[in-house]
Amino acid sequence: MIFTDEIKDWLPWVIKIRFVIIIFVFAIDYSIRQLAPNPANATSIRYLGMAVILWLILGLFFLMYNQISHDYLLQAYLQIYIDIVIITAILHVTGDLESNYFSLYLLAIIMASILLPRGRAFLVAAVSFVCMGAMIELAYLPTIYPELVEKYPALQSLTTTSTLAPDLKTLQVKISASLFGFFAVAYLSSYLAESLRKAGRELRDKSGQVANLQAKNENIIQSMREGLLSTDLNGAITELNPAGAEILGQRMDELRGSHIDAIFPGLADDIPSTPERVSLLARQEIAYIHPERDNRILGVSSSPLQVPAVGVVGHVYSFQDLTEEKRRDAEYRTKDRMATLGRMAAGIAHEIRNPLASIAGSVKLLQSISELDDDQSKLITIVSRESERLNKLVSDFLLYSRDLRFEFQSVDVVTLLTETLLLLEHHPLFGPQIQIERKFPRRPVTILADADKLRQVFWNICDNSLKAMPSGGTLTVQVEEAGNRVRVTLGDTGVGFTGVQMEKVFEPFQSGFSEGTGLGLALVYQVVQGHQGSIKVDSQPGKGARFLIDLPREPLPSLLAKAGTAHALRDSR
Repeated sequence: MIFTDEIKDWLPWVIKIRFVIIIFVFAIDYSIRQLAPNPANATSIRYLGMAVILWLILGLFFLMYNQISHDYLLQAYLQIYIDIVIITAILHVTGDLESNYFSLYLLAIIMASILLPRGRAFLVAAVSFVCMGAMIELAYLPTIYPELVEKYPALQSLTTTSTLAPDLKTLQVKISASLFGFFAVAYLSSYLAESLRKAGRELRDKSGQVANLQAKNENIIQSMREGLLSTDLNGAITELNPAGAEILGQRMDELRGSHIDAIFPGLADDIPSTPERVSLLARQEIAYIHPERDNRILGVSSSPLQVPAVGVVGHVYSFQDLTEEKRRDAEYRTKDRMATLGRMAAGIAHEIRNPLASIAGSVKLLQSISELDDDQSKLITIVSRESERLNKLVSDFLLYSRDLRFEFQSVDVVTLLTETLLLLEHHPLFGPQIQIERKFPRRPVTILADADKLRQVFWNICDNSLKAMPSGGTLTVQVEEAGNRVRVTLGDTGVGFTGVQMEKVFEPFQSGFSEGTGLGLALVYQVVQGHQGSIKVDSQPGKGARFLIDLPREPLPSLLAKAGTAHALRDSR
């Protein structure tokens, strides 16, 4: 099968070479006869033309036959042996032993060595020698067999027209030289052809192995979930895998040729170029501005790109998007802190509430049984007011620390938000300087949830947004559906959060307002977690804040059956 494939590749080339040889032979002979005209050669040029035309017609036949037939070995035999017959005829009409085209036999043998196995190339050489010998014997019968010509005068017509009839020894020398030359060419050309075929097969095998290895490496790089980027020594980007393009939000054709500083500013200056320092490299965390998403945190590792026997030719950067990982870590830390603070708040509230009730009762009793002057009355009033404020704070502590129970039912999130915004429009802080932008679907968005507690979540966030926009602004409320989850986005254009506030935004007692207890967002977080949802906030100082609440359409069956507590759910996640 391999040898047949090689013949298939070589046959069109041999057919084309045949056309070149045919045209070359006729052109050379015709030019010679035009430069040195000889009336005696008029007949031979006519026969030569006929032979050449026949050869061209056969060449066209071979070309068409090659397109429709898949028996390539048969095509090779037909072409070679028909060529030998045509060459013999050309030699006969161009002077037999005096012809200038004996080398055409050698070309036929060389082509046979290319197309056929080595033993068949020797067979072609033998057939060529037999045809040449038969032609010479017929052409020079009077010299070789004079008694036979005398006995059969009709054989005289087959002899050569040349006036230079060689003697017998000359013919023997030429025939012997031709025999040696044919088989020597067959040996050398078949040896070279075999070596060429062997080298070609080895090259194809190696090329196939290299191609497979390259394809495997390419598949590995294309399948990586991490981003992979390479640069040359000047820092120009040369390659970027699909995962890297997705993480960066940019296409390879846009980045190719750009400097690495355009993506990772300042990172190229820290990359060592010597292999001895590769082990010193460590992952760095950098901030990346995504063109379509929010700002991201990327973990980037880098190392020199080395080529054996060449050295360092560039650098390779592997990177991952750590944004969600950082967010989850912060969320876990927040859960741990809130669990600790919740337990602490419950203990403190119980310890404070009873003495506080005694103090408030004693103050009221003292106010009723004593005649107090104005200063004493003011002091009693202050003590009463502060006792009430402290009692409210302790009540909020107990509300936060108490295990929340949920009554799940089918609720429309759009309806809950509409009712909340209607109440918000009657808030004392609401005025014409506040604009509400609603982005709700036209159809109801139904989930299983505790309607009262979700309403409290929306109210607490909207109430904080009003406080964050004392000079006015826009409150944007949006509802989106994504499969089995619903996202509620509440964003304002207020003062926003600082970096320190962002780290503790859902922790209790972290109020950013003078009159707040700092438990509103902590309760929001607790309720959302109790619904097996998630909440996160995006904010920049002076540019407002945006709360993103993701809620499942239907909590886990275990939660629905058990109606579990918020703290139990939080600790199990």
